Amino acid sequence: MDHSALREVSLGFLPLAGLHHLALFTLIVIVWMRRRAIERLFAVYFTAAFATAAYALLSHPGTRVWGAASIALAGLWLSEAVRTRSSYSFASSPRPRLAVMAALGAFALVYPGHSGALPSFVFSPLGVILPPTIIAATALLNAASPGVNRGLHWTLAAVGLAIGIAGLVTEGWIHVPLTIASAYALPLLLGKGRLRDAPEPSAAASVRHIRDRMYARRTLLAGPKDPRRRRISGRIRRR
Repeated sequence: MDHSALREVSLGFLPLAGLHHLALFTLIVIVWMRRRAIERLFAVYFTAAFATAAYALLSHPGTRVWGAASIALAGLWLSEAVRTRSSYSFASSPRPRLAVMAALGAFALVYPGHSGALPSFVFSPLGVILPPTIIAATALLNAASPGVNRGLHWTLAAVGLAIGIAGLVTEGWIHVPLTIASAYALPLLLGKGRLRDAPEPSAAASVRHIRDRMYARRTLLAGPKDPRRRRISGRIRRR
């Protein structure tokens, strides 16, 4: 992998990287507020991210091979957006795995060395070159495994591992997170990953319990009268 070519592409598409950061942060806020249909929302975003990465990488002669790979990945995410096969439920994922994947996703958002004099947490090449884009996508699938599209997960892990190993030889430590994210996916895909016991659904509360909680809640508005409360009536003495 030509590091100078990737750097040149990243610097040439800094506004596109900034737009991707804005879109991803907006998506996270929407998911946090709604928490519904998040599978399709993430699929649409990563379809756009790999499509724009293909556009940027195909513009430079030294990165056109990775541009072709980006087109294939964008097609897989588009298929996932049209017909969602994943379920992003993190209840069964062990907390250490969630912490590691969150750290890898954060690294993708601040991918260093490709934003020039501009801050990397706003202009890192997410959606412009493959390494940070694959890190973010693979970390999401790893965190939600095993309820994700296995074909998509396998492809991302294979492409990420190939890029990561090649980058370790030519560029060094910056490709360690990509290699870790991709290698972490392999035991999960082979069914070797541990799962956390899902919390048992709570039993239906009794009417009395619900009423007690309602009476215990303090609000500014007048609520229902509790017949159990003593009503203190003040008497005014007449002279």
